[in-house]
Amino acid sequence: MRLFIAILLFVFYLPASAIGQTDLVVTQREPGSPIVNRKGTITNWIGDSLTIDSKGVEREIDNNTIIKFETTWGNNYQLGKQELDSGNPSFAIVQFEEALTNETRLWAKLIIRAQLIDAYQSTEKYADAIRHFEAILREDPQTRFFPLAPICWTGTGTVPADTTSRLGNSRNPFLQLIGASWMLSSPQRNTGIQLLQTLSEDIDPRIKNIAIVQLWRTRLNVTDKQIRPWKNTITSLPREFRAGPYFVLAEAQTRVGQTQTAIANLMRIPILFPKQKTLVAAALYRVGNLLNNQGEAELAKSIFNELATLYPQTVWAKQLNQ
Repeated sequence: MRLFIAILLFVFYLPASAIGQTDLVVTQREPGSPIVNRKGTITNWIGDSLTIDSKGVEREIDNNTIIKFETTWGNNYQLGKQELDSGNPSFAIVQFEEALTNETRLWAKLIIRAQLIDAYQSTEKYADAIRHFEAILREDPQTRFFPLAPICWTGTGTVPADTTSRLGNSRNPFLQLIGASWMLSSPQRNTGIQLLQTLSEDIDPRIKNIAIVQLWRTRLNVTDKQIRPWKNTITSLPREFRAGPYFVLAEAQTRVGQTQTAIANLMRIPILFPKQKTLVAAALYRVGNLLNNQGEAELAKSIFNELATLYPQTVWAKQLNQ
């Protein structure tokens, strides 16, 4: 988790003129232990470790010890990051795609693709997000970017049937999971359910539990007693995978009249997972509506204002004007 935060929150940017300067990786083995700065050239960063070359000596660094890193990024990447952070994912995509073309470092290309996945999901171009996620998996099968997987959680948006079929027939269970999630709100629903039932017995606990949560989306008639154990399934997932499951749980809680609990679980998403912008926007929209239904118009207005200000290009913000 510290690694994931480091990549998405603590990347420092240097001017294009600084190309050729030494990379810096800041590490800490555990809270309270000394912080170590390692300078050199990052030569590889896949799976669970980063490799840095310092004066001809290569050192492998565990992802879990990385606090932040500094490297040189070109102008396109820097502009793309600025646009994405400013709520302009469409403009960010143009810059990131150019940055991807110009980048020669394989490990840096993975980071650019991760930013593109974020931007494409924010603009509901899910097939493009999937395309970049597949490219990451080809280069890095045990990627640290698994939490960015373009899984459908809200039931909105579409992916072409040929794409979901291809994913469903993949040998990679994570790609199967993505494909099945999009099948649930399409004519391929029954195929998606069958695939998820198979994946719910997968040896990988992440895939197993995400598949179980996806199957919750198919259970429209549930009782309070039935959904009570669901939270245990969510907390059994690594923290960075819990945003989507909390959304699904909250939807079920709303249907059984647990409105306050549903609001609390929805608000976990913007508070705990602010970088998962698509889900954050969906959660804010649902919270605003639930508050309105309870007569809390002023609170709802503040939530909707946050949605419109921070995530203007999402489908959820656009619905505010309809």
